[in-house]
Amino acid sequence: MSPRNDDLSPRRREILTAATTVLAQQGNRGLTHRAVDRAAGIPEGSSSAYFRTRDALLGALGDFVAARLALDVEALGSRLTSCPGDHERAVAEVSRLFSRWLEQPDLLAARLELTVAATRDPGLADRFTRWRDDLVGMVRGVLVEAGKDGEGSAETLVAALDGVLLASLLQPPRRRRTFVAESVELLLAGIGADPPVS
Repeated sequence: MSPRNDDLSPRRREILTAATTVLAQQGNRGLTHRAVDRAAGIPEGSSSAYFRTRDALLGALGDFVAARLALDVEALGSRLTSCPGDHERAVAEVSRLFSRWLEQPDLLAARLELTVAATRDPGLADRFTRWRDDLVGMVRGVLVEAGKDGEGSAETLVAALDGVLLASLLQPPRRRRTFVAESVELLLAGIGADPPVS
């Protein structure tokens, strides 16, 4: 699993938060030390003192984004494990988490950019594969706890809910919450389970 973000120094956290914004708003090509320094409002050259190369910055950013999402997913898993079989609560909890993430569009857009970059970067792919494996494992556990077939459904459910989350970013802002709630309801009703996701 990715390292906890609470292990980061305040300056590293500041740099990686700025890098999240830069990546989300300017794309992978726009992620430079200079752009991150400007976004963080720190002297030029500061971010390269902490992350010497662009690869180091991108790798740390991958860990940072994955860890931020993982904390929410773990908390969701704990809440759902405490109420196995409660479909209505599952829909409400997953929808609530997604709605909160939709209030952080830079985080979601950065995750999308990192996922695409990981298809060409083995180091980044390894980070995301480990994080996704942890996520699927947790979803599988919640499904099994609810008496469902976790083995065959967890990977598919994670992928489907991932798609809902990303597709919601293309909806008009006023429509996003409704789109998420309706889509989560359809997916969870279809599988007859109460799992979490990202």
